[in-house]
Amino acid sequence: MALDTLTAKANVGAGTDTLAGHNTAAGFAAASVLITPDGQDLSNHNFLPTASQQRLETAGFSAVGSSVLDVFFDQSPRVGTGVTYNQAAGSLNILTGTTANAEFLARSVNAYDGSMRLRASIITSQRIANQNFAILLADLLGEGLAYNIVNSTTVDVTLNAHGFNATMVGQFVLLGGITGAAGVPGRYAIASIPDANTIRFTVAGWPASGIGTLTLFGRNYVRNLFNGTGQTTMLFNSQRNGWSDTDTTANINSSNSPGTIIQNEITGRDVFLMDSLRISSTTPQFTARASRYENIPEPTTQFYVFLWSYNGTTAPASTTTWTLGHVSVEQFPNQSIYVQGFRAQGAVNALSVGVTGGFLGLNGSTNRIGFTASHGIWWDDSSTVLAAAATFTGTSRDLLVTATATAFANQSTFASELRLSAESDQTGTLWLEVSRDNINWRRVKSVATVAVSGGGFYAEIVHQPSWRYARVGFTNGATLQTRFTLGSIAMAA
Repeated sequence: MALDTLTAKANVGAGTDTLAGHNTAAGFAAASVLITPDGQDLSNHNFLPTASQQRLETAGFSAVGSSVLDVFFDQSPRVGTGVTYNQAAGSLNILTGTTANAEFLARSVNAYDGSMRLRASIITSQRIANQNFAILLADLLGEGLAYNIVNSTTVDVTLNAHGFNATMVGQFVLLGGITGAAGVPGRYAIASIPDANTIRFTVAGWPASGIGTLTLFGRNYVRNLFNGTGQTTMLFNSQRNGWSDTDTTANINSSNSPGTIIQNEITGRDVFLMDSLRISSTTPQFTARASRYENIPEPTTQFYVFLWSYNGTTAPASTTTWTLGHVSVEQFPNQSIYVQGFRAQGAVNALSVGVTGGFLGLNGSTNRIGFTASHGIWWDDSSTVLAAAATFTGTSRDLLVTATATAFANQSTFASELRLSAESDQTGTLWLEVSRDNINWRRVKSVATVAVSGGGFYAEIVHQPSWRYARVGFTNGATLQTRFTLGSIAMAA
């Protein structure tokens, strides 16, 4: 509301004026009241922005019994011939039976929109041909709708005042929960719109005639489909206003026991499929398996959670049990944040973060996360003992470290530090010589060894080079050595 549409009046001291309709005859020290043009008092109005509320609903399947279904779902699921269901040990078990085209179709009581996360755990007793199980977020067009089979490839569905028109011909919708004639559940295209209350579909495998009822749903959906014989694959797709891309075959954790937990992340801009093995883990282990960036339902779509088991047109060889440990939907605000014009692309496309100043701690591990170290090249200069008063002069070292096969990053990388050390059972002197041209040498540092408690004699030199070449040397004292070690290391940083 613009400030100039508000009215304020104030006074000081006793008086009989009115302030925004309030009598001030009793007097006041100071007051001001904001009112709208229509006279509403905004004194107690909270002008601070508020965020949408997060919403989490879960089916835990805690009740026990045959034909028992968690109250998260509508209590009138469509159950076909030979299909049974029960809840036991905190899980829902759907038994497919072996009748061709037999279904189990249940939907959530509540609908969800906007950005959300769908999660469900599943164990499949087997994966065989002619059995399918889908976990969907889908819109609902109608339930218990009457249908009439025109011929084996055409079905009319009655949906009063459906609002569809000729521009929607060719769009696909899901037909399921079929009763009456031996219809085939599946995804079918709109063939025509005969009238304001009828939608005609092109179908396949249906009988030549018959009537019954069905559920019309999924003009918009996000679908997770377990089909085929592989325990480690599933199909993933999304559909927007009747159009979708080809299903993606996603590699997942095995749906065999202990099963897998699948998760859909829906942001309004993209949709992801992730899954995690159904075991305890010290850290979250959801792995991205598939994604959709197009044909994503509108954020305003009213999604229901559907559980849909349907057998193929050929009777399956045996009964499969689909076991669900939980189903949950988490709805959350989705507010875009722009950083220098970049828009992050969802949960599995992380935004890069740079740290300027301060401290970033990382846990060390065998893969060296959090581990940093300087580059260095070590030389074992000598271990040959020296006679009394004898001198050892080491090899010339190029501190560009290009004279060996183990250079630093490139030929412009100097050693920033040279470290020398010597140890012996006799006294002596450690020294360092440097050169600009590798011909003329200058001794720049010299350190006598000192006694080490419980050991021999030791000396070390740390040098920050400014000349290109260096060599180490040692002059022994007045006694023959029986033990001698001399080494050096060039550090890149």
